[in-house]
Amino acid sequence: MNILFLHTLGSNTDLFAPLAEEKFPQHTISHDVQETFLTDIRTHGQNTQTTQAIHAYLENQLNNGIDYIVCTCSTLGPVADSFPNEQVFRVDKPMAQLSAKYTTCLVAVTLESTIEPTRELLESQAPNTLFEFLFVEGAWDLYASQQLNAFNQFVADCVSQSLQQENTYQAVVLAQASMTDAAPLIVSNLPVLTSPDTCLAYLAERLN
Repeated sequence: MNILFLHTLGSNTDLFAPLAEEKFPQHTISHDVQETFLTDIRTHGQNTQTTQAIHAYLENQLNNGIDYIVCTCSTLGPVADSFPNEQVFRVDKPMAQLSAKYTTCLVAVTLESTIEPTRELLESQAPNTLFEFLFVEGAWDLYASQQLNAFNQFVADCVSQSLQQENTYQAVVLAQASMTDAAPLIVSNLPVLTSPDTCLAYLAERLN
């Protein structure tokens, strides 16, 4: 199988490449970075022109031999959902389905354009779960500038502080794939849900 991971920032290639190669050694893995997709949505919001451009891109990839496309950018999630082909799916959907196990979750995000797509996804997959959002302001600039260690620690510190102030949560959701390496740095005994692991497990089931 040919599996394409669609990213909107080069750092996500570094994150997903080793995970995908370890999980799917028997398949052909490729990565593509399309920064303009995220830039357009951050600038203009979800809009028809950008959606059509992304759909055309996805169709072209499938027509040229790609079997599955994983959209790793949460902001692009609604666009992936609206594409009429189950071979394309968003990285955070399996995580959202898993969140239904809990009654209350703290959801950390580092990009404002991610908040509403993530909220809509979580509420659709876990309608009985209460989600409280924590916007980690300033973190995204660290990630975009490749300061990954600082980014991970900053996210973890903000989440840990929030958990100390409010102890009613049953789990933590790290909304964006880019946040996954912050999970082990969070000072808490609560389960921390991240999208890369849950997505790759879901894809493995699909391939089997």
